Amino acid sequence: MINEKIVSGKDIKKSPALAFTMSLILPGAGQIYVDRFDVGKYFIASEISLWLVYFGLNEYGRWLNDDAINFAILNAGIDPVNKNDDFFSDIENYRSVFDFNQRKGRDRSYDKIYDPEKFFWWWNSDESRQKYKDIRIKSRAMKYYAKFALVFVIVNHFTSAIDAFILAKRFNLKPELNFKPHQGLEFSLKLNF
Repeated sequence: MINEKIVSGKDIKKSPALAFTMSLILPGAGQIYVDRFDVGKYFIASEISLWLVYFGLNEYGRWLNDDAINFAILNAGIDPVNKNDDFFSDIENYRSVFDFNQRKGRDRSYDKIYDPEKFFWWWNSDESRQKYKDIRIKSRAMKYYAKFALVFVIVNHFTSAIDAFILAKRFNLKPELNFKPHQGLEFSLKLNF
C-alpha cells in the first residue's frame, strides 16, 4: 500500500506559498506547478498580450512624437537639435517665438524668453499649429495608455498568484479513496487539510 502511494504520487503535497510566489514572479507558473496548465495558460497569454500592448503603445506614441517634430520642421521652421520637451510644448501654443517671448515679457517671466536665433519657429498657419498640437496630444495619450497596460500587468501577477495559492490548497484537499481486499472489504476516505 505504501509503495503504491509513492509510485502513484497520491501523498505529494503542493506548497501554496511556493505556488503563490511562482505566479507572482511569472503568472501561470504556480498553476503549472499544481498541475493546472488549463488555468495557467490564460495567465501566461494575458501576460504576453499585456506586455505587447505596453510596448506597442509606447512605440506608437514615440512614432507620433517623431511625426509631430518632422511636421514642425516643415511647417514652423524649427531646428529640433538640443531642444527639450518644454520647447516642443511651447510651440504648440504660440504662432511664433516672438509671440511667445512677448507673452513671457508681459508675464515678467524673463528667464523663459527664448533666443530667436537658437529657438526660432514661425507657423505657416494656425491650422498647421493645431495639427501639430493634435498629433502631440495623441502621442501623449498613447504613452498614458501604456501606463494603464502596466497596471494590468501588475493586476495579472497578483491575480495569478492568488489563484495559484487557492489551487494549491485545493490540490492538497484531494480526497483519497483506498480499497483493501483482505479480511473482507474495507473502504477508507482520507481528506488532507
